[in-house]
Amino acid sequence: MSETTKVEGLARRLLAAERARTPIDPLTDEHPDLTLRDAYRIQEAALEERGEPCVGYKLGFTSEAMRRQMGIPGPNYGRLTRSMPVDADSGPIPLSELIHPRVEPEVALLVERDLAGPGLTRAEIHLAVRLAFAALEVVDSRFRDYRFRLEDNTADNSSAARLVLGAPVDLSSAPDLRLVGALLWKDGHVLDSGVGANAMGDPLSAVVWLANRLGEWGRALEEGSIVLTGGLTRAHPVGEGGTFVAEFGGLGAVRAHFGEEGQHAGHKADHDGGAHTRAERGPDPAPLRSRRRRAGLPTGGDPHGHL
Repeated sequence: MSETTKVEGLARRLLAAERARTPIDPLTDEHPDLTLRDAYRIQEAALEERGEPCVGYKLGFTSEAMRRQMGIPGPNYGRLTRSMPVDADSGPIPLSELIHPRVEPEVALLVERDLAGPGLTRAEIHLAVRLAFAALEVVDSRFRDYRFRLEDNTADNSSAARLVLGAPVDLSSAPDLRLVGALLWKDGHVLDSGVGANAMGDPLSAVVWLANRLGEWGRALEEGSIVLTGGLTRAHPVGEGGTFVAEFGGLGAVRAHFGEEGQHAGHKADHDGGAHTRAERGPDPAPLRSRRRRAGLPTGGDPHGHL
């Protein structure tokens, strides 16, 4: 079997597991010599087969908590496609579309010009990023029991599934992203907490890593890309559904409800402690809606609904 045939076959296996919502055994059980470079080739082949435009990147295992949780030695990246962003006001995220989803609070950043590494510095990245978002990432491994090696997870597009973004915040008015605190709630109860520094010491440094890694392989981080900079807490199982809220100091809040079509989140007025205000989550002005449209993201008003 040629390497190309092997890569394409493993990519189709992962896509079939996703579409059938049936988890499979790790690829490395059958192919223990699979390399990280092989894994990214499988990821690319699956994305090509999927046929959706890519709107950004998601970073995985940028926090020590996530690496410990999953027994993974280092970070990786996956691609965000057009169908993954979710508008919190459009209804629940259907559990029937996912296998065993988990939720992580993250800082998302919008890249406003092409970045071509390697050798890029934090200062250069800072000049290219002006907008930050509170975000919830929904990961959904296609592997049984979330059992995988770094190579498996990378081939599986770093478990990318869905994402929900809050309102954009200009970095000039945002706090130091390293110091931004995050609270993750489910149905009115605090599940976990974290801080921006959990993402490689600084969410901007996570983008530095991504741009330079892409540059090593002759690719640029494209203008208009949304980058999920990595979970600030452990990933928490969705289970049978419910409403998750992530609050971020200085970045506002974001909500995701899981259920089935026709179900709606209840109004829990006290679930977030009233920590954010209407001013923090006001509707996007037209220029920001334009940027969100260019990145393939929802452009509606208040992304937090009743929050």
